[in-house]
Amino acid sequence: MAQALIGFCGDDFTGSSENLAQLHRQGLRTRLFLRPLPFDKLKEAARGLHAIGFAGATRALSVEKIGEELSPVFALLRRFAPRFLQYKICSTFDSSPTIGSYGAAMASAREAFGDCDFAFLPAVPDFGRYTAFGQQFARFGADIARLDRHPSMASHPKTPMDEADLRLHLARQTSLPFANIFLPLLHDGAAARKAMLDAFDHGRGVIFDSVDNDDLARVAALLWEASIDRRIFALAAQGLAHSLGRLAAAEVPADERICVRTQIPSVDRLLILSGSCALQTGRQIDFVKEQGWATARLDPRRLDDARERDAVVDFLVAETLESVAAGRPMVIYTARGAVDRVAGEDEVSAEALGAAFARIARQVRQKLALPRIVFAGGDSSSYSVRALGADALDIGVFDAQESSHLCKLISENPVVDGLEVMLKGGQVGTDAYFQYAMTGRRS
Repeated sequence: MAQALIGFCGDDFTGSSENLAQLHRQGLRTRLFLRPLPFDKLKEAARGLHAIGFAGATRALSVEKIGEELSPVFALLRRFAPRFLQYKICSTFDSSPTIGSYGAAMASAREAFGDCDFAFLPAVPDFGRYTAFGQQFARFGADIARLDRHPSMASHPKTPMDEADLRLHLARQTSLPFANIFLPLLHDGAAARKAMLDAFDHGRGVIFDSVDNDDLARVAALLWEASIDRRIFALAAQGLAHSLGRLAAAEVPADERICVRTQIPSVDRLLILSGSCALQTGRQIDFVKEQGWATARLDPRRLDDARERDAVVDFLVAETLESVAAGRPMVIYTARGAVDRVAGEDEVSAEALGAAFARIARQVRQKLALPRIVFAGGDSSSYSVRALGADALDIGVFDAQESSHLCKLISENPVVDGLEVMLKGGQVGTDAYFQYAMTGRRS
């Protein structure tokens, strides 16, 4: 039976790749699988890996669909029997009783793994995400806002955050009671350990505070130690992987660890495909537009009709080929923050948008040998990369300063195999992120 130290499944592709990158940066051998493969094939592909991940799309799914998506993935993870299990969640806690439900994910975990000790750790201080006294906060520009008062998250089109107290937020999704490990208790290691184990023994989940990387390290150490003789199932953002990877790497011989590259090389041709409506992505599009890049808006409502969808895709492919061949990088987007968004747009499925983006990406890649594509937006990028036909991806470059990474796709399709992709969450990156994705230089 194949084994790995850490196994995880993500609720979207961008977050899954970021989680993988945090484990990769510690020198662990990792790979992210983009679809459930037959176990024998998967076992061979995962040979020698210290951590394996599966990219999902559950953040945008209904409660019923979440179970269908997670069941085959959790069945594979059960056969790999990793020491530590994680369901990678968004640090802005994107979930609701009907869409992206963490309660539904926990129910699937119980079905697959039996009794689990559930722990929540959504903080990512390096990314401006903090949990303090059970409340979730996120940076917005120079400010830090509670999520229910955050300009983007409070008005998220799919899962608007109207409750920042995570216990109350989760109470709408699961009947499991939760205990909090608040900051003062977390800083007393022995007391925090006792409180955590007492909660687990009494059938409660645990929500951990964290406001800096030292806090993350404390939580990771508690959970890693407990995983020796308990089945820990952590619903956590990539902040946990950052600290957990260091603990796991300490158990791997030095000559088995990888050498981590940290500089993204430049390319002469680039395509950006953005399904994000985040304000920060809008700023990034505006930045490169001012630099002379070509841009085109795709109205998602035009994807409903098959004939119109084909016409839209053909037009955007032609525009992209002409622009990129002339030396102008191309940005295809659905919205620039709140700009361009219109009534009815949110009803268009992320799957339909992802399929359209994948068709554009394949045709441009094939005709121009395009070396790199950036997919922006957690939901649409999940479906885009899956529809491309890749089986897995590896991390090629990790850049902690830019909170970004360069991935390389693995596929039996020669058009897709070897394609470099960058998967960008809506709020990720400086205004010059897309320029950085092409030149490798920070503005």
